[in-house]
Parts: sequence; structure tokens; C-alpha cells
Amino acid sequence: MNKFNKKSVSKENLFNGDDGIEISVLLTLIENSNYYKDILEYFNIKANDNSKINIKGAKTLFTVIKKLDEKYSKQDLVSNLSDINFDYEKGFAVQFNNLTTNPYLANLKINFLKATPIHSGERDFFSNLYEIDKYASKLIKSKFTDILDQNLALLKTKGEHSKKYRLIHDSEDNTFYLRAIVSEDRYQNYDNSLTVVIALLKLHFEMISTNVIYDLYSFEYNESFIRMFFKTSETVELKGVGFLENAIQVSNDEIKREALKFSNVCSIIFEDAKNAEQRLVIKPKDIKSKVLSITHGTGPKKAFKNLENFTQAKENFTSLYKEIEIITKLKDHNQIVHLVKSKIENSNTVEIKKYKEELKKVLLIEIKTTTQLLETFNKLIFLEGLEIDAKEYLRYLIYEALINRK
Repeated sequence: MNKFNKKSVSKENLFNGDDGIEISVLLTLIENSNYYKDILEYFNIKANDNSKINIKGAKTLFTVIKKLDEKYSKQDLVSNLSDINFDYEKGFAVQFNNLTTNPYLANLKINFLKATPIHSGERDFFSNLYEIDKYASKLIKSKFTDILDQNLALLKTKGEHSKKYRLIHDSEDNTFYLRAIVSEDRYQNYDNSLTVVIALLKLHFEMISTNVIYDLYSFEYNESFIRMFFKTSETVELKGVGFLENAIQVSNDEIKREALKFSNVCSIIFEDAKNAEQRLVIKPKDIKSKVLSITHGTGPKKAFKNLENFTQAKENFTSLYKEIEIITKLKDHNQIVHLVKSKIENSNTVEIKKYKEELKKVLLIEIKTTTQLLETFNKLIFLEGLEIDAKEYLRYLIYEALINRK
């Protein structure tokens, strides 16, 4: 469903004159959050603090996420299997017949709702139902819905089966969607809005204490995921190539186990054949780049304490520079191109397979210099139509080939 696809906002699309945001305005993103007081306490700030967060792009980021929050309401509904039916009127949907356990849904004054699964919602539902996901999927595709209904009826006779379902209500067109099943007792709702607030406040106070400047370079998002790239003022020369810039990626997935994560990414700044500045962002594996992470099973006190591990970012950058410095001595450029081409050819990643031939065409070029190689890799990542998950995959792939030669 297109409206839930991941979208991106690049540097060129940030608001003109976007030089930051006031803390008091930023905090309105989480004014209804269970963690609002925890944020005020951890950062030692007040709700009416009008101090300016001088991170370029912050107002654009705030505005996009605020609009998303206004459009989509995410609600967790505890439901027994006995209160569930299937609906096939417009494809497959799960019908919830008891909404009383969720005040928001109960206040809508409706007797039931039909939720269309999105992302991994359908697989989540059936894998948590005695792991019948593959079986159920084949029945739905084969239109053997009567058999699936019979299975549901029989399972309802086998005792209690209660789960907490993450539902999304699109308030603009009044439709409902099934996103996932979440843990009833351990799940902490560290959502996108909270992630944005934590990221901007943490980097704001880092700027004050270290004099390192952070600016938002781009971000990628959908209703339950966000990935933000912040460039910094920390750079080291790569002789004959350009500069390595320390960059911080802050990401969050509201459903996956590892919710909120700070990582180092490698931003190589160089001049292309037309003397225009380009920035190639590539990524090593987590073990080399992870700064800190907070899982959905971690309570708020321990979670916010984990933010103290941000000092790891400096050590990571130093280590990554020592690895990346190898590109200043590159000679076998076409061998690396061949390696990347082979990785693309053999990739089983769905998003890569979809654009495999177009990606390989970009690499049909004789490379003579390192900057030409970097420029070609940028063309790969920015190939028109390439999906965001494919771009992320290429960042890892290119790092492996360019730095690790494998």
C-alpha cells in the first residue's frame, strides 16, 4: 500500500531558512507520551523552555512527523480470538468485534472495525496463531477462504488466545490497518516522535558541551519507522580524495526488537569531475558503528541512561577513519567495481533484484580514479526509483567492497 511506503527528505527539500527549533515547540511532539516526564527529567529541561536547538533541518523534521501523527493514530487493542473474524470484501482483513479494551477505539462509537494488514501484519497475525502463516497465506491466495474460516472457528474452541494488536487508524479517510502484534507486558512504546525528540535534544546538548556542530542532512520515514542522518563538523583529510566526515545516524523501528539506535556512518566528501561537492554515505556492520541502542523491552530509566554511551561515537569515528584511509591508496578500481557488480548479481534482496539490471548498467564504465569510483557509487545509491531499503543495502555492500574488499 503506497501510503505506507518509506519516504525520504533530502537536504534540498528542507525548508528554506530552517536553522533549528525551540525546545518548547519540539516537546509538543510528545506531550501525550507516557515518557514526557522522563524526557524532562533526563535532560533537565522545562516544558516552556524556549531555548533554540540550532540544528539545521530540525523544523522540517518536526513538521513532517507532526503531520504524520495527526493523520495516523496508533492504538493497541487487546483482543481474544473469539472476538475476531476474517473479512474478504476488499482483499483480506481482520475484523475486531470487541473494542472495549481500548478507550480511543471505544469512543469512536462503532461496534466493530475491519483492519487491513500492512507491512508484516498478516504474517505476524498468523505466525502468532500456531504458526499457520504459510498455510493461511496460500489459502488466501487460492481464495479458499471458507477453509480458513473453518480453521478459525475450530481454533476458537481450543481455549483462550489473547494478543495485543497494534492498529493504525487513518483519521483522514477513517480506515484501519493491522500493523503487528506487540508484547502485552514488556513492550515500551518508543515511537518515532519520541526518537526525534531524543535525537535533537541529545545532539543539542552535545553541541553545547563539545562545540561539535550537528546538522540534519536527510531523513527517511514511514508511519512506524524513521532514519535520520546528521552531518557533523568533525572531518579528517583523505589525501588525494577529499575528507571523511563523522556522521551520526539515528534510527527507530516501532515494531522490531531494537527500537532506537545511534550509529556512526561514513560520509566521504569529494569533488566530482565537474568540481561539484558530493557526499557518499556508506556503512560498516553494526559491530563497528553502533553507538548505543534501546530495545522495546527496556524500561525508561535504563533506556535513557543508555544515552550516556554516546561518547562511543568519537571512538568509532577514529577506528573507522583508520579503515577507510585505505582508499587513498586505491589502484584496482575496476576490480572493486567488479566485486560490487557480483554482489548485486547474486543478491537475494527483493528490492535489489527488482532493479538489478539498471544497477548493473551504472557500473558499465571504465574507472580510472578514486573520485570517479565514488561518484559511480553515488549514482548507484541515487538511481531513480530505487527504494529506500535498497539504498540502505547498497550502503553496506559498497563499504564491504570498497574497504574490506569482500
